[in-house]
Amino acid sequence: MPDLCALCGENPATTRDHIPPQGIYPKPRDNDINFNIVPACSSCNNGAAVEDEQFKVFIGISTGEFHDQPETVINSIARTIGNNQKIANQIFETKRNVYAYRQNQVLEPAVSVTFDGEKYCKVVSRIVRGLYWIERGKALGLGSNINIFPTDQMKPDFAKSIKELMDCLNPHLLNKKTFVYKVLFNDDGSSIWGIQFFGKHTVFAYAEPPKA
Repeated sequence: MPDLCALCGENPATTRDHIPPQGIYPKPRDNDINFNIVPACSSCNNGAAVEDEQFKVFIGISTGEFHDQPETVINSIARTIGNNQKIANQIFETKRNVYAYRQNQVLEPAVSVTFDGEKYCKVVSRIVRGLYWIERGKALGLGSNINIFPTDQMKPDFAKSIKELMDCLNPHLLNKKTFVYKVLFNDDGSSIWGIQFFGKHTVFAYAEPPKA
């Protein structure tokens, strides 16, 4: 009997899904990275292609300058934009010139782009479900909601509380430390997650307990 999908916990697993999505690592990829995979059904895996494409561009834009080879990230983003007119239109229609703090902590000219928040949350939720399976050895299940908290949308008091919690947790370093997560499992079965990509982009999540 085949394993059940780690993401939905309902359908037989016929494929494997990368956690986090392999697409955020531009080609040519580092052969020394052992990418994390979980068993997945074709619906959960193949059905996420659209969200993964946007997420790849978002992570590339927000973390590209922190990669060892930023030019590979730029080339990867350019290929995606060239092959995906919908993403290209979204970028060029929403981009605006702003000032932002860069690596030297000085305000510098930058470009701001608005992405689809729903697609972003779907990818992060899928990552959390995959990590839950890795940690617990069973699927969280689609019946348990996951709330996503991007850092730029968190109120100061809430952000402070989350930071204090995360400071007490041990990090799990994956993919040569380019992907880091922390997790707290509560007594009621719920869990709180902190996830960071390439040492730059951080997001938090709260997952409800598994449904009986």
